[in-house]
Amino acid sequence: MLKFFAPCPKGLEGLLFNELTSLNLKNVKETVAGVYFDGEFADGMRACLWSRFASRILLNLQSFYCNDDTDLYMGAAGVAWENYFSSNETIAVEFSGTNESIRNTQYGALKVKDAVCDRLLKSDGKRPDVDRHQPDVRIFAHLERKGQAFIGIDISGLALLKREYHRNTGIAPLKENLAAAMVVRSGYAGQNFLDPMCGSGTLLLEAAAIATDTAPGLRRSHFGFFKLKIFDKDKWQALLAEATLRSSRGLKEAKEKGTKIIGFDADSNIVDIAASNAYKAGFSEIIETKACPLSSLYNPFDNNLPVTVVTNPPYGERMGNFNELIALYGDLGQKLKDNFKGSTAAVISSSNDLLSCIRLHPDKVYKLYNGALQCQLRVFTINQANEETQKEVEEFKSADPAADFANRLTKNIKFIKKWAQNEETNAYRVYDADLPDYQAAIDCYGDNYVVQEYAAPSSVSVQIARRRVLDMISAVIRVTGVPGSHVILKSREKQKGTQQYEKSEVKTNNFFEVYEKDARFKVNLEDYLDTGLFLDARPIRALIRKEAKDKSFLNLFAYTASASVMAALGGASRTVTVDMSRTYLDWGMDNFKLNNLSLKGHDFIQADCLAWLSSDHNESFDLIYIDPPTFSNSKRMSKTFDVQRDHLMLLANLTRHLKDGGKVIFCTNRRNFKLDENIKDYGFAVKDITKFTIPRDFMRSKNSHSCFMLSFTKADCKGEVTPLVTVTNVPRWSKTLSDKENRFSYKKSRELKDEAAQDRRGSYQSGKFGNKERFSDFSLREGKFTKERNGRKTARFSKEKAQVRGRVWGPEGIKDL
Repeated sequence: MLKFFAPCPKGLEGLLFNELTSLNLKNVKETVAGVYFDGEFADGMRACLWSRFASRILLNLQSFYCNDDTDLYMGAAGVAWENYFSSNETIAVEFSGTNESIRNTQYGALKVKDAVCDRLLKSDGKRPDVDRHQPDVRIFAHLERKGQAFIGIDISGLALLKREYHRNTGIAPLKENLAAAMVVRSGYAGQNFLDPMCGSGTLLLEAAAIATDTAPGLRRSHFGFFKLKIFDKDKWQALLAEATLRSSRGLKEAKEKGTKIIGFDADSNIVDIAASNAYKAGFSEIIETKACPLSSLYNPFDNNLPVTVVTNPPYGERMGNFNELIALYGDLGQKLKDNFKGSTAAVISSSNDLLSCIRLHPDKVYKLYNGALQCQLRVFTINQANEETQKEVEEFKSADPAADFANRLTKNIKFIKKWAQNEETNAYRVYDADLPDYQAAIDCYGDNYVVQEYAAPSSVSVQIARRRVLDMISAVIRVTGVPGSHVILKSREKQKGTQQYEKSEVKTNNFFEVYEKDARFKVNLEDYLDTGLFLDARPIRALIRKEAKDKSFLNLFAYTASASVMAALGGASRTVTVDMSRTYLDWGMDNFKLNNLSLKGHDFIQADCLAWLSSDHNESFDLIYIDPPTFSNSKRMSKTFDVQRDHLMLLANLTRHLKDGGKVIFCTNRRNFKLDENIKDYGFAVKDITKFTIPRDFMRSKNSHSCFMLSFTKADCKGEVTPLVTVTNVPRWSKTLSDKENRFSYKKSRELKDEAAQDRRGSYQSGKFGNKERFSDFSLREGKFTKERNGRKTARFSKEKAQVRGRVWGPEGIKDL
């Protein structure tokens, strides 16, 4: 009695167990990602021929304790390989697993290969050749961490999922054993079958094989056991004859019964490929393919046989935009309800969110793996009474998801779009939590829409809240007609610390322009929580432009310097822009260039605004704009900041930078903000201009910000100004930035190096500076300089330091910036 192991993808173990049990194999035992069984060698061949779910069939020849490479070699050498194949056959060893001594699978495979070759050298007088790609014999070895090792022969050869139909495939084909699992889990019993997004037809072929009782390995031309000495050709021919007879009989019965297996796809080219694959597999008499987009899906069956619909829509992993897929899954669910009542449907996806958009209540849910992707296969019985739970029926009475929201959005866009055209802007808000069930703000930037999700009330379940968000995205695409890639979802939950300005993990660098009258601004809708332009501050920017003519202007907590741009466009004699973020200051300089504004006379200072305000800089300004964060505990700040708690001292410190008769525009987004009445002690006359600075598109959020105009009279300043922070040392990162184009460019330095390289190392032999100092041995890999003094290397420092020192490496040596 031989021992076998049939590995399979995770999630298919139960199906494989039932399958091998039905083949009358002995001692069938299920384990993780596989099934053990015993039997004669003919039983192993039968499993290779008939298994729809196994990846391979492995014949286990030896198991032993393995502590190190010596144990591994001795264990492999102890197998009588000469009884199974000769040295004339080519071999390959596949090794898996590690332990404390054997940590490299290639090394483990090498030790097993050496043992096999040495054994055959003694018995046959020659060593077998190694062929890693198409060997005659595949040897497997598996090592468990606890020390147990297993060695044997893979009798299947190529993976069993290779049915050898010689089929062509589309972009993201299913593996055959996963497709077979989907068909079986759907409950398909050989009647009518439909895949409305069939691709190259993998599901159709597996359904046809099941409907006709066709062995999945019947058309394979080769198995690994063909080259083994224990292979019994007569028994194999008997197995083939039985399988051929069953397939022929099964196809005849399916045709007589009227079984139809139909595949639809929107791509006519892929439909032709699916038809060709069905012909090559021998199922063209019962498989039919047609070009039909999902939006036109209908029930093509004209007989009374039960219908099973099984499909594998895009997940958004390798193909398809997620937002567009929301609408696709919604359409799929609606078409199933409209056309396939009484039928069974099974849909697989790696996204539970997308599956929920089908809006059908599943009878069964199975966990399967499509490669490394964990997926759910949901099986539905499409009956009116069981479409949704009672709670879902109450929540979503309309067949059209978010119908009320879509109607409101349509009306809003129609009105606001005309208003925006009169305002000469293409960046504005179109929806702001107008309906209580759909808590989000939606902003338009050109032909892009940003959906900013608000935290749902605690009374709304997470599942319901998530579905509403997906319904909103689907409705935005449907109402606006923009592609799904032009709809961006952001969560506007309360942020901690610096998270409000954090970058996303994967940057798209997708910047584009929006406008306010003749002003242009760069925005980025995906890489940051905010887009680079606060739309509710549009009237404030217009006010700054009006007030700034011939005045010096200071912009604190400047973000991307949009206020500085407006001041410069309004004729400000000078602007100073202060922010802690280098990224946003660079962005601000780009905004200046975008508006054809020279940077001469306009300074960009990277600094902690609280520390900068607490110091004197020998300059006073006519106009100051300050829009501080509501709360901040940035690591770069010496103390936390709360605008309600600290605004009095913040504004008081402005007096050291403000000219007599100067003005301050102070804005905050804190809800229910109260301005401290003691502000008058510091010489400020206060005017609340909030209602004049709320734009028409933000009228639903009249408390979106508070804004005050403060007029300063030095003679009235009686309060003591206490610095917000005690400034001891200025941090190294704090500095005045110059034009980005003139600063150190790594790419530019690399290009210059390529032009000037004179030897194999590519170091510059010229480039002397001062007292026989020079920079050489610039490493492209590390991006660092080596400093030499009198021919001796003394220090290494980074390109950032070189940049600060104002020197750049060029083909003619070091130049001052």
